[in-house]
Amino acid sequence: MINEFSSKVKSTNTKARTLFISTAAIAVILLVLSFIIDRFAGLVGNVGLVFVVVAILVYTKYISPEYYYDITHDSDGSSVFVVRMITGKRQSTLCRIGLAEIVKIERETRELRRAHTTPKDCVKYSYSPTLDPDEVVRLTTRSRYEKAEIIIEVNSEFETLLRSYVSEAHLIEQNEEE
Repeated sequence: MINEFSSKVKSTNTKARTLFISTAAIAVILLVLSFIIDRFAGLVGNVGLVFVVVAILVYTKYISPEYYYDITHDSDGSSVFVVRMITGKRQSTLCRIGLAEIVKIERETRELRRAHTTPKDCVKYSYSPTLDPDEVVRLTTRSRYEKAEIIIEVNSEFETLLRSYVSEAHLIEQNEEE
């Protein structure tokens, strides 16, 4: 029996926080410097704005959001895997796929992830709260609508649970077809 389950995912390293602090500090220095100097003030100010944009991007992608991975049932009674992101009071559903649509689950190290080439007919999604994590899980999915590879960051217990639920969902789908 596939039970509903939810897991809050936390970042596993401090690279994003370090990058945010350093880019924000450089941005402040460059913007203050653009008011002090006479020559090239516009250029220094524009470079400072680029660092502001990078700092905001890192903050909104890796620091402020909370990610949740849910295994739940939809209105038809089918089991689905859902990725949610909560930023402040706003909740967004980023991904919703049926467990029976998952065809492969692979744990990858950083080196394997970088060496992997996504096929051209496949879409790649990354729902990892960590900037450049040490280990991720790659879900390969096939549905009527698209072929996709989804990168998530889960512990080994959640991965084991997901594997068992996916195999059970495949068995349920086979029984319904017969």
